[in-house]
Amino acid sequence: MDRHAVNPPAFEEAVIKHLAGKENQFNYAQMVETFLDFQRFVKWTVLIARQIPIEGTRVLSSGCGFGGSLLAWWQAGAAEVQGVEVDPEFVEMAQLRVEPYDGLTVHPIGPRDPLSFPDAYFDIIESMDVIEHVEDVHAYMAELVRVLKPGGRILMVTPNRIWPVEQHLNIAGPPWLPVPVADELFGLAAKLPFLDEDRRFKYSKLKGMRTQNMSLLRVRGLAKRYGLHMELIHDEPENPNFPLPPQPDWHNRWLHHPIGKFFSPIKAISVILHKP
Repeated sequence: MDRHAVNPPAFEEAVIKHLAGKENQFNYAQMVETFLDFQRFVKWTVLIARQIPIEGTRVLSSGCGFGGSLLAWWQAGAAEVQGVEVDPEFVEMAQLRVEPYDGLTVHPIGPRDPLSFPDAYFDIIESMDVIEHVEDVHAYMAELVRVLKPGGRILMVTPNRIWPVEQHLNIAGPPWLPVPVADELFGLAAKLPFLDEDRRFKYSKLKGMRTQNMSLLRVRGLAKRYGLHMELIHDEPENPNFPLPPQPDWHNRWLHHPIGKFFSPIKAISVILHKP
């Protein structure tokens, strides 16, 4: 199946309009790239395709954001790609992005709403940078498992709390603190008169950014609780299509150790969860 996905011009125009007035913000260029590029998701589809054929499958993107991954799964041959998203503005943007493509749909969902799909409906579920934001981790996992077919896969990627830098805002410290403590502490620090504007902005935006600090040990506990087999995705430094930046050698040595993997200070936890 030969498919080639591109962003509709109307979507690209909407992104620039969405970011208007933020041109001087510290992460403006990064936001433009994040919203427009979907090649990073293509790399994940290549990785998943080693385990399960994508052509003809049903795929769910849990927390699809601006819908970039939906294009990647469609391009990889999925027959049906559904996305759910809690942010109304993101839903609108993602719907605009997938409008030209058959089999791609984006649904709004509330933070506590169950998924509106039948049991055992999807072959593949993608949950990337989502679980650290959900209010109830157990309700979230239970719904993913419910709608996943036996033999299906969940691709889960989330910032690692052992890595000391909060990755959404590039602030050192928050992951090592309980979320409410970090929110309160950095909220107060944002009021300090001697801070530069960039740091003041970052500190003030931390509150509400995350609801959970996730570790590999915690992800494994969730996998065991819901009857899933967890496979850790290891770095492939020689593979130019590997979807994550290369890690130092000693990080990788820890990741291959049965105990050390739970304490390796990798930036992101990346796992594939198998449903028997």
